[in-house]
Amino acid sequence: MTVNEIYTILYSKSYYEKSGQHKFRFLNSSLFVDRRANVPFVIHMLDGIFYLQALQEIANESLFRIEMNGDEIMLHRLHDETVHFTLV
Repeated sequence: MTVNEIYTILYSKSYYEKSGQHKFRFLNSSLFVDRRANVPFVIHMLDGIFYLQALQEIANESLFRIEMNGDEIMLHRLHDETVHFTLV
């Protein structure tokens, strides 16, 4: 998978947090959370691992490891490797 393919997948639809709390939409290198927050981001790949770097903090984090499993996208915190958001 490439960085461009990750962007294509993220831009393809709106996502909801698995708990149903928040709606996420990715568009033009910005992440929109619940139509209130507009957070610019970039995706990097390092050693075959994809990272989402938010240019503003999202829930006290600005760098997440991306994991894709079928229709789910998991954003992991880097300092403790817990799944912070699961998007479906």
